[in-house]
Amino acid sequence: MDEGLEIGKSLPPWLLYPATLMVLALLSYPFYRVRSLIARYVLFALSFRYLMSAHHDFTFDASPIGISWNALGSISVFLLGCLLIRTKHLLLTTLIPFYAVTSVVMMSAYVNHSIGSSIDVVVKFGYLIIITIAVYESISERGEERTMSLLLWAMVTPMLFQFLSVVFGISKGIEGRGAGVSYVGGYNHESGFSTVLATGFVIACFATGLKLWVRGGALLTLLAGILMANYRTAIVAFAPMVFMQFNADVISRFSPRVRIIIGLAILTVSTAGLLTAAWFLREKFADLSIIYSDPGRLIKPPSEYTPDERQLLSARPYIWAGYIDAYVNGGIKNLVLGFGPNAWVTKFPVYAHNTLVSTLYEYGIVGVVAMIVLWGWMIVAALRVKHGPKGKLLAAHGSFLLLNMATMPHWTIEGNLLYAIICGYTFYLLLGPAPKPVPTTAEPSTALAPLSHARPNILK
Repeated sequence: MDEGLEIGKSLPPWLLYPATLMVLALLSYPFYRVRSLIARYVLFALSFRYLMSAHHDFTFDASPIGISWNALGSISVFLLGCLLIRTKHLLLTTLIPFYAVTSVVMMSAYVNHSIGSSIDVVVKFGYLIIITIAVYESISERGEERTMSLLLWAMVTPMLFQFLSVVFGISKGIEGRGAGVSYVGGYNHESGFSTVLATGFVIACFATGLKLWVRGGALLTLLAGILMANYRTAIVAFAPMVFMQFNADVISRFSPRVRIIIGLAILTVSTAGLLTAAWFLREKFADLSIIYSDPGRLIKPPSEYTPDERQLLSARPYIWAGYIDAYVNGGIKNLVLGFGPNAWVTKFPVYAHNTLVSTLYEYGIVGVVAMIVLWGWMIVAALRVKHGPKGKLLAAHGSFLLLNMATMPHWTIEGNLLYAIICGYTFYLLLGPAPKPVPTTAEPSTALAPLSHARPNILK
């Protein structure tokens, strides 16, 4: 069984609605204080999605026009973003691989005669593009420290709801392993909830404008929340980000002359801490050692899996084998462009739990290449950054990449919000602040971008 396959219930109404009112009251403060319209939009996009997801008993139901309230809300946020961003930023060359992936989705839908099923996928990637641009513009207007500190307010909803679920003992059992319980604040699944908390952790890593104790408290609280959500994929995926964050923060406080010596000492201590944590979590990750001892034995058709092998890693290898087996037995059209967007719904009981495996089945080898190019393009962009927290930025990209290996963040709005923040911040560090709009009056403008930054590269 998949870890946490059971879909959870929202918090009970007597707790859910007062908590929602408290969240709205708390969020009114940052919305009132911030004067940047695009910054308000990014904060709204995060806060609105996280609050809607907490009410999934209602928002997952169909609206009068047929789609769910959650989907309707996401489309509305996407369309609002299209109106608020600067249109010229849609021509940034750094967005080319985003458009390539979207084009492959549409080509696959066309050749498989499934245009209708591609709409939600195209909207999700469009959502990713719009939020990425919005994050880039927001940081350009307000600076990275103020923008990231502002976006951290979006974590009020998940953290408050998880706190209430712990206090009142509202948890989910994780099936098949005896691995304990998961506190997800009434969200429907620990995968999405863990992605939300991971988003908060990434934001806090870059929110250097906060006081040390505030930022440190936020980082530790979010890390504890990820552990209490008890989703193995997120714990493993964001271990590099956690490792980099706490090492980089400590080392940066020493002068350059002693950083090598201090760095070696800190690295030794943190490595020991990582090994200690791994020892305490050894039972939870026991099947990883079984996989690594002989990974080749799982490369076979799903019909050849033994009952014990089907349970390894919450059945992920077995699920992957089913998708890959169906793909290799397809026709030439399917091998090149897959079986079409969301084609898995009529074939498999659960989604692929791996972005590349799912992409291979739905969009073929062309889709896999496009997805790898997207991730690789953004990692290369992070490597080209000359100023700012380059190490933490690369760690964020690496953690997101690992997350895709055992779940599918691009399939969810929560995952695309996480990647949009990472990519938008990468755009800012690589391209520099976006030039302010040229005034329409004849009076010359003094609002020039700093000369030390490159200007955005726009397609001609």
